[in-house]
Amino acid sequence: MNLMLTCEDVLRFIPDYQEHILAPSLRVRFSLHMKMCKPCRVMLESLQAIPSIFRRAISDDAMVVSSSEARRALDSVMARLQAGGRLTTLDRRSQTERCSAHPIPPFVQKAMVEGSADRPMRMLAETYTAIQERNGALTGEPFLPESVLKKLPPLDQWRWSKALLNGCSSAMLIKDPDTGASLHMILLPPGQRFPDHLHQCDEHVLVLSGQVEDSMCYGVAGDWFHQVSGTNHRELQGRGTDTCWTLTRLEGQGVQLSGWRGALQAITKRMP
Repeated sequence: MNLMLTCEDVLRFIPDYQEHILAPSLRVRFSLHMKMCKPCRVMLESLQAIPSIFRRAISDDAMVVSSSEARRALDSVMARLQAGGRLTTLDRRSQTERCSAHPIPPFVQKAMVEGSADRPMRMLAETYTAIQERNGALTGEPFLPESVLKKLPPLDQWRWSKALLNGCSSAMLIKDPDTGASLHMILLPPGQRFPDHLHQCDEHVLVLSGQVEDSMCYGVAGDWFHQVSGTNHRELQGRGTDTCWTLTRLEGQGVQLSGWRGALQAITKRMP
């Protein structure tokens, strides 16, 4: 066994180190690496400063990072990771094909017929039907049918977050108190990549407007994608010249971001 941890090992163990659950033998090796590696030491110090910065930067009214101090701290972490060569740019595909048709999954259709679908799923299906009837995206932001908009909070009450989302934006619209499922609006600007993430629960995504692309194909308004729990999702981004709008239903815990964003996500979840 190699006694010395690599910088990549250290990044992977940071959440456990922060939560004081790192095994004693690993903690010794972690501390040894920190004493010998200045870039990792500076990175850890930057991460440890994030919670207090986030408390000041994220208000109850708008879960967005607005503090220049928070931005500098995040930029510092990114710079350290880039210096170590562990951040890669998206390998853009010059040729991607249109995804095969993605209708509502059969088990969702069955739940709708039986009346067992929760509120977020019913609203997702209602929006899907409206797009199919129109044979394309609905007119005007946020590209939702009037019948669905009436069931949601007013637009000026949507709480948008950009924290850790690499230029993308997300707003939770409703949450079902019985099932814990939630409905989100997610915006992907053209060419902007949603961070790599692990699905900790089932996710249903309906493209409302624009185009969304991954490493294999791209989808357009009316496409319904289902990601099962445990799926690793990479290289998801807006395509073309228009912002892509998606309506997304999440069950349970949602997604776990990868890399340094995952470390920051773990820290922010522990903030009071």
